[in-house]
Amino acid sequence: MKENIVEFPDRHTIEEEAVAWLIELDGDGAPSAEELEALREWLERSPAHRQELVDLAEFWDKLNVLTELAVPLGKCRTNVKPVFPSRSRAVPLAAAAVLVVLGATVAFVAATRPDPTLASNGLYATAVGQQQATVLADGSTVLLNTNSQIKVEYGKIFRDIRLLQGEAHFTVAADQEHPFRVYAGGGRVQAVGTAFSVYLKDDGVDVTVTEGSVELASLDSAGAPVILPETATTQENRGVVADRRYVQAPGTLKAGQSATIRSTGSGDASRAGSLNVVENDEIARRLSWRDGVLMFVGDPLETVVDEISRYTTTSIEIQDPEVRALRIGGRFPIGETEAMLDALGSNFGLHVTYISHDRVLLSAPRE
Repeated sequence: MKENIVEFPDRHTIEEEAVAWLIELDGDGAPSAEELEALREWLERSPAHRQELVDLAEFWDKLNVLTELAVPLGKCRTNVKPVFPSRSRAVPLAAAAVLVVLGATVAFVAATRPDPTLASNGLYATAVGQQQATVLADGSTVLLNTNSQIKVEYGKIFRDIRLLQGEAHFTVAADQEHPFRVYAGGGRVQAVGTAFSVYLKDDGVDVTVTEGSVELASLDSAGAPVILPETATTQENRGVVADRRYVQAPGTLKAGQSATIRSTGSGDASRAGSLNVVENDEIARRLSWRDGVLMFVGDPLETVVDEISRYTTTSIEIQDPEVRALRIGGRFPIGETEAMLDALGSNFGLHVTYISHDRVLLSAPRE
């Protein structure tokens, strides 16, 4: 049977460390940022650590040492020591004062910590044929598809992500106070706690919602300036867009729906995009890439080749217009280009010609 062993801090060791801290902090020079961080870590080890420092400060009458710690870094230290009442009255007052000052010190040191919500800010990218899942600082998950790139720009007001290219699926951690926004092309997708995919294409932005709902908006191509609330400064949240106006288009998108967002003109939301109700089978087909396969149901060969080409550096060409219109259906494993081409040849009668190691020609079968 496994025993749970709990080690309690040694009182003698804590006392020695507390004495060392008071001596260090009572020196001529101001404590450095590294020293303050080390003190914070020491105080947080256990209540006994904090209490020992309080007791010693009271006993040594070193309140001035802890008081100076509450002064923000950069201000000059002073040699003026505080005046205390008689010793008989000083003990309870000193203890109370030390607790207040020590609390302020810990709060000040903690305030210098980096904001944990910003820890995952930065660029994320995948190569051709690669997929990658990333858990962000707030618990949200991003699954990047092939040849895709995002920039995470979390701030104090919004959780912003910019889809710079490709496709990504987002599973958003609920946070009512910090809406989750994805910018792609001329579109913006805003959610709180939901799951959806965004695909940046040449002619617009495809959005498919699998859970919850999102609010869609499109850039007004007229570029009219927008006045932001005082709380939404670019310093507080770099993701806030201050030089373009977004108009609701086509509006709310719910689970089982998809939409294509396009830039509008002169605030005309009606031209911003179209909303479609998508059957569950269609959603599964569109998002099958998350399971490592591509699914087609009677799609033209040209469309199939365009999709396959996203996952390979091999150039696949179709010369015959009639062959481009050939309807294709089936499941193809992502990343296995040669197997896909073999299936097109054996199942659909296409002739596959390897021009070079990275160039393939598809044509009608020879008679």
